[in-house]
Amino acid sequence: MAGLAGLSVLPASAQDDIATAPPAPGDYLVFAGGEDRTTPLTPDSLVPNAGQVQAWPVDPATDTVRNGTLYNLLVLTRWDPAVLSPEGQEYAAEGVVAQTAICTHAACEVTDWIADSFHMECPCHFSRFDPRQNGAVIQGPATRKLPALALAMEDGRIVVKAPFDGRVGGDTA
Repeated sequence: MAGLAGLSVLPASAQDDIATAPPAPGDYLVFAGGEDRTTPLTPDSLVPNAGQVQAWPVDPATDTVRNGTLYNLLVLTRWDPAVLSPEGQEYAAEGVVAQTAICTHAACEVTDWIADSFHMECPCHFSRFDPRQNGAVIQGPATRKLPALALAMEDGRIVVKAPFDGRVGGDTA
């Protein structure tokens, strides 16, 4: 155990509880896919205006990735702050904005990127959302915006500043 000094070891049930808890203030973010899923994200981790990336929040006290529920999956985009709506600017950290990856229509993952309009699209029923306008619905059938997380910078990394600003999940059964 000498090589594990400083690591927090929790019972499996406690780690499960942390992994399924919603993003909380102070959580840092990591990529949800690819090879590097442990390095905290910084604004330089994202290319401006280049589309969305998926990320998970991580509890800083235990380094537990909050990936125990898809409702914690985030989509991040980076922008020149001048193109963000006033509300988007309030939620952004150096131009990076975060919304839930779960569509507010039927709870599918919002995975598609429409490059010519800079919109995110749900492939299930084709609802479109504008990350520059804090996740506003551009095209239905979704009627609610994507809930957003307010972000901040802490020690050079992107962290959660406040919980989601709305209910995560779909409106249809």
